[in-house]
Amino acid sequence: MLKHYYRLVYWKRRLTRTGPGRRVRAMPHRTAALLQRARPLLVFAVLVLIVLGLSAVLA
Repeated sequence: MLKHYYRLVYWKRRLTRTGPGRRVRAMPHRTAALLQRARPLLVFAVLVLIVLGLSAVLA
């Protein structure tokens, strides 16, 4: 069980180190600003789609 925990921590650190923040900096300023403003909306849209999908499957 401890081995799985350490793997999870390893991949979490690896993903956060090379996460979307570095890719955003490589983009032009206007695109990066648009992506940062749109991210919460995209997360909300994905959550709504998941809930709608689950409700359609369970209905």
